Amino acid sequence: MKYGFAFLLVFIALGASPTAHADQAEAKEVARINNCPPKKIEIYQQSLGETGTTIYHVDCNLPKATGDKDSAAGPDALLISCDASLCELMRPVAAEKK
Repeated sequence: MKYGFAFLLVFIALGASPTAHADQAEAKEVARINNCPPKKIEIYQQSLGETGTTIYHVDCNLPKATGDKDSAAGPDALLISCDASLCELMRPVAAEKK
């Protein structure tokens, strides 16, 4: 009984803690809306707590450009900010070339 009550208190404490709830699916949808078919999604920055946010770095899967490099179809990558389950585009960024 003693352990059951302790387990219940821990379960309630963990379940009641507010955290950022958005996942990569919402970030993928924002990327698709902004003409960036997502190839790779990474957490760029994350803050926890009552006003927790997650910033995702999304690499775009663009077709290979032939000829002029300025005629690309869209940005190389996007930064997408998610707060709770709402995500929005922060800004396009240049992807790192390896």
